[in-house]
Amino acid sequence: MASFWQSLRHAFRLLRLSPGFTIISVLTLALGIGANTAIFQLIDSVRLRAIPVKNPQQLGTIRIADRHWGSGQFSSQYSQLTFPMWEQIRKRQEGFAEIAVWSDQRFNLATGGEVRKAKGIRVSGDFFHVLGVEPILGRLLGPEDDQPGCGVAGANISYSFWQRNFAGDPSVVGKRLTLDGNSFEVLGVTPPGFNGISVGDTFDVAAPICVEPILSPRNNRLTLRHAWWLASIGRLKPGWTIARTNAQMNAVTPAILQETIPPVYDAAGVKKYLEYKLGAFSASTGFSELRQDSETSLWLLLGISGLVLLIACANLANLMLARAGARERQITIRRALGASRWRMIRDLLSESLLLAVAGTICGLFLAFAISRLLVAFISTPQSQIFLDLGMDWRLLAFTTALAVLTTVSFGLAPAVRATRAEPATLLQSGSRGMSGGRERFSLRRILVVSQVALSVVLLMGALLFVRSLRNLTTLNVGFLQSGILVTDVDFKRLQIPE
Repeated sequence: MASFWQSLRHAFRLLRLSPGFTIISVLTLALGIGANTAIFQLIDSVRLRAIPVKNPQQLGTIRIADRHWGSGQFSSQYSQLTFPMWEQIRKRQEGFAEIAVWSDQRFNLATGGEVRKAKGIRVSGDFFHVLGVEPILGRLLGPEDDQPGCGVAGANISYSFWQRNFAGDPSVVGKRLTLDGNSFEVLGVTPPGFNGISVGDTFDVAAPICVEPILSPRNNRLTLRHAWWLASIGRLKPGWTIARTNAQMNAVTPAILQETIPPVYDAAGVKKYLEYKLGAFSASTGFSELRQDSETSLWLLLGISGLVLLIACANLANLMLARAGARERQITIRRALGASRWRMIRDLLSESLLLAVAGTICGLFLAFAISRLLVAFISTPQSQIFLDLGMDWRLLAFTTALAVLTTVSFGLAPAVRATRAEPATLLQSGSRGMSGGRERFSLRRILVVSQVALSVVLLMGALLFVRSLRNLTTLNVGFLQSGILVTDVDFKRLQIPE
């Protein structure tokens, strides 16, 4: 261990004597590692990261498996169940100790005049208890708040909504909040960091399911068998797995469907409806339309940024070869004085390790900036994207793996190449050393050819992207776009069914 630290100190002194080489190497690595880490950070947030609740690995959802047909009202982002179907599932499922349903919705906070929209969720009474979420103020909605005929009940607000609209007032509990013209009492505030279970989205207000007849008196979805607007979330019983729960739900599906046939379906529709299969699926990473829309693109971007990192490593390997060539006489003398080949390789790899660590640290800072810029770029005022872009063990492991990979990629080959020949051979070769001869440039040639090939691939991909973007911007949509006004009509305020 002492000799390892000695090699690192020696490498640090040598790098400090070559500031130009060191700065170029670190910046090159930072760009490659930063781009890869930024894309993986988005993949981690959208696809891999569990939602911030108690024991998320125990969470699951029940929905129709492989749904290829649907008819009726689809009034929610995750329109997976009808309320009558949910009632049957709650009675017949056996795998979940607790199960709840939820639905996303937009509320109007204004009492008149200009509309003030708020992102809302409608939840059954067990929703917050299933997730294990504890309030920061007051209490959260419970089963007693979600009873049939509940009237205008209470509501919960999110931490961010509490800060924005109530300036963090600690006496907010008990105050009134207007939702679609109805006054709700604020029962409590959810903790910071809890943005619901829809990845990429957030919520401002949570209201119970039972207020549906008040908010939508002409389109009460509690009684409509063809109104798809709910999604379920449950916590598994001890000893139960998703696979076992899925098998149990498959067994009770025919009875559930038979009890909930929508009367508006014709014979063909009923036949297709009865062919559905209810299944259980993991919900540890929450729900996400963003995941479905962008997952493939993110993996593709990760592959492209991987090519950028390979180009950076090839470029640095060339620089390290040239640097080793310039230090050939020093290496020869040290070998002749008895330094082992392993000791020389370790010294050269120590330089690569220090460069990789510095490049990784700079790359992390760059990655956090790039990932936030990408989220801001794809967000719109009407559709804001909220992602947890903090550090977790997967991101740390990925970045560490990149650091090790880059160290080996651009450091090992030059180190082995620089110490391959015996000292006597190097001393006899004189000035030619390892810089002369036909085969001595073979590794550099391979690296240069690899750089050119990968660069051409990236260039062609960039040109195709620019061409597609140009086609989109010049697309003839069939009407004159200038002078067009887009409006959002709120039919709910007029009590018109959705």
